[in-house]
Amino acid sequence: MWDPLPSYVGVGNTSLQPDSYTCTLSERSARSLGYPKNGEKMALGKNDLILRDRFQFTLNSDGEIDTVYGRLDMSDFVNVTEQKGFRVKDIVLQIRDPNNVAGGVANTGNWQPAGDGWATLGSDAYNAWKITVGSRAYESLSDVGIASPDILHVETWTQWMNYPGAGEIAQVTEHNIYPMRDLAPGGYTVVSDILVGVSVDTLSTNDTWDDGVIEIDLMVIGKPTSVTQKAMTQLLVQAQDL
Repeated sequence: MWDPLPSYVGVGNTSLQPDSYTCTLSERSARSLGYPKNGEKMALGKNDLILRDRFQFTLNSDGEIDTVYGRLDMSDFVNVTEQKGFRVKDIVLQIRDPNNVAGGVANTGNWQPAGDGWATLGSDAYNAWKITVGSRAYESLSDVGIASPDILHVETWTQWMNYPGAGEIAQVTEHNIYPMRDLAPGGYTVVSDILVGVSVDTLSTNDTWDDGVIEIDLMVIGKPTSVTQKAMTQLLVQAQDL
């Protein structure tokens, strides 16, 4: 039997054990889906490349972003006329606060969703962040999930804090990752630029990120590949199916 979600892969709420999601497939089914054999990782091949980029986003005066996109230029690797594409194998991202917007992270630049916006006595503080990576731009990330066409990676953070009384603070933080290695473990071929989408919701009582600037570091692992005319046509038709 093959294990499509080996123990080194975490999916969903990261407070759970990754192997809580383990299930089994027949060897034939797993091979057809491109899963690695149980216990094996998708190793870098000799022709694989690591593409890196850094994006900067500015939140509005309420510490929110409706939906904005950054673009990873793939023109060196994709060409429709020459039937060239790029097969993405894995995507990793990191949110950074190099300008110390949240306060208290001048030495590390570590990002924290709610920053220093702790709830005041008798009130709540709330933040929700969502980042997507794919080859299609959607008008609103509220419409985007793992079933959305051309979406390769989805990551969300939700943080809620309550301060009901002196010495009483409650906090819940959820970080959900739906990564490339699970959504398309055999890899996914793109024939256009890769887009990084960002959206943020926050309560007006939390002013930490008002007009703040964040940075997102992106790493894409994959390799150039040739694309048959039939596959290219399918990819282009799907890209226009908005």
